[in-house]
Amino acid sequence: DWAQAHAADRMSRAIGQLAVAVPDPEAAGGLLALAEFVTRRTY
Repeated sequence: DWAQAHAADRMSRAIGQLAVAVPDPEAAGGLLALAEFVTRRTY
């Protein structure tokens, strides 16, 4: 569904920007893992 794909793309971009802004790589990795889990669940 296009809306879900679009939302997932926007979320992944926002998480990517957030990961860049977060200096702690472990925290950023956790956020990325959480985002991947959430976006995977929507499909």
